[in-house]
Amino acid sequence: MSNEIQPSAPRAPVAAAAIPAARAAEIEARPQPPVEAKPAVEKKTDPQEARRTLQEATEHLNKQMQRNSRDLSFSVDDVANKVVVTVKNREGEVVRQIPSEVALRVAHNLDDIKGLLQDGKS
Repeated sequence: MSNEIQPSAPRAPVAAAAIPAARAAEIEARPQPPVEAKPAVEKKTDPQEARRTLQEATEHLNKQMQRNSRDLSFSVDDVANKVVVTVKNREGEVVRQIPSEVALRVAHNLDDIKGLLQDGKS
């Protein structure tokens, strides 16, 4: 008697005939997820169109906040091209701003020196 373990032979794939016809029909009847067709050429978004859509969205959100008596406002920073959310208390003082004023200043300063960095590469 030997205690050695013998490796098993690899299994052969199951032939289609080995699956009962009813089971095969059930597998075929399952709904398949739709395959998304990708366009040959990616459609580029127009920056002005995206900007207008973003502006409309912020106006809609501000109207919604006014209707719900919330001191929350949305705006778009032109230089950083970011949405800015401002939370105010009942006296109108800014309690919180996202992104913060400091982060926006950094973004503005980076935008100012961007031209210098690009000129230095040439």
